[in-house]
Amino acid sequence: MSKPIVADNKPIKVDLKKGDDYYFCACGRSKNQPFCDGSHAGTDFKPKHFTAENDGDAYLCQCKHTANAPFCDGSHKQFTAEQVGQEGPGVQIQAGSAPTASATKEEPTVEFIHQLAREGLSKLGHHGPMTSMGVPRYQLPHWDDLQVMVAQMATKPLLEDVAVNTELVIGPETKKPLTLKIPLFVSDMSFGALSEEAKVSLATGAELAGTGICSGEGGMLPEEQAANSRYFYELASAGFGYKEDLLTKVQAFHFKGGQGAKTGTGGHLPGTKNIGKISQVRGIPEGESAISPPTFKDLNSAKDFKKFADRVREVSGGIPIGFKLSANHIEKDIQFALDASADYIILDGRGGGTGAAPEMFRDHISVPTIPALARARRYLDQQGASGRVTLIITGGLRVPMDFVKAMALGADGIAVSNSAMQSIGCVAARMCNTNNCPAGIATQKADLRQRLNVAKASNQLKNFFEASTELMQVMARACGHDSLSQFNKEDLATWHREMAQLSGVRYSGFESI
Repeated sequence: MSKPIVADNKPIKVDLKKGDDYYFCACGRSKNQPFCDGSHAGTDFKPKHFTAENDGDAYLCQCKHTANAPFCDGSHKQFTAEQVGQEGPGVQIQAGSAPTASATKEEPTVEFIHQLAREGLSKLGHHGPMTSMGVPRYQLPHWDDLQVMVAQMATKPLLEDVAVNTELVIGPETKKPLTLKIPLFVSDMSFGALSEEAKVSLATGAELAGTGICSGEGGMLPEEQAANSRYFYELASAGFGYKEDLLTKVQAFHFKGGQGAKTGTGGHLPGTKNIGKISQVRGIPEGESAISPPTFKDLNSAKDFKKFADRVREVSGGIPIGFKLSANHIEKDIQFALDASADYIILDGRGGGTGAAPEMFRDHISVPTIPALARARRYLDQQGASGRVTLIITGGLRVPMDFVKAMALGADGIAVSNSAMQSIGCVAARMCNTNNCPAGIATQKADLRQRLNVAKASNQLKNFFEASTELMQVMARACGHDSLSQFNKEDLATWHREMAQLSGVRYSGFESI
């Protein structure tokens, strides 16, 4: 386990505002003491969230050994000036008092148990601890455990000057199919979770690369929609900002059933954060809390959704209609979408991220992306829907070889969020839920947002998409394919027996001897 750095051997006086949320640096590595700046990334620490109960000055701990975090309890007196900037013992105990529980490798839950026993949910909220991003990649089946079987003699690779088609058509049998120049696009991320500058950068970068962007459930930001001509509109259970006249401005539309990190529960954006343009886009009076129910209140059966979908088709002239599903009851939910006349499905596996989610959901729900994709493709094949219904996979895919393997496993296309954000400047501080994103992406604070240069960020996303596609073309030629859509399961093998069982990909060794 990591130990805290002694940031200073004296407390710091700060002016707290009643009702405001703060994130106290627990690791001692932040350059913005006493608050978190994301420097805990790669350590075992998390910032400590607290809400100021009163206006006024408070003395916050900088030695990081207080037993009353975030407040000073005098523990700094044990440290000399020479120890500042060095690791401390990590023991939080005062003479004559009971020890404070700290998570260890052997007992990682002891601190959480103490908190529940001491406070109940009074300070955590009714969903328990909140977190951001997806499940860490090392906890998931890994794309690197699948190997590509390239061509040589029995099948010949293609020469390097052979053109490789990269197009993806969403809803090929609809009246207005959506054609993307590449099989990659930006996944759903809401305005409000992301800054306006981030949303416009993503939309513009995708447009420059000839591909699309999804709105996210927070409504349509006009500046984002205007920057992209291949716009996917997402309608979630709260229907934030939805109006039929918006349908003439979009090129695809999907219902949100869930997402990999959070499904089956509602959401709550406090009124203090529903301000300015965020409230306008969501169509909710400023200062009023934005509540997302766990499911659509007025749509229940597949017939209900089909009726709504047909109305969208009528108003829009026949754009593709889809469903975004988290990977839980995969086959049953896909069948529901098919019964509701889906033209495309976006499947979000375990590993998919979010700006803010209860830890109990992010860390304990959903099928990992690799087996989820394999099961989804098999089911669509069995139902005779392949070729008519476009299958998009998302959730933890990052780099070109992930994309190649996903297409070989059955995806028609890939929606990316983390890779897109990292392309425009995200440094993976994993503090999206704090409103203190150091890159100006997952924040609404003006001083942080100004760090994001829209023109530069847009060009960087374009570069990422174009470079990724070129590398995918290289691998396609190596496999003997002149279209990225020709990748198939015969292009894959694995020497991990468990991966073979998870993915349905052939095992590289002998089944039995």
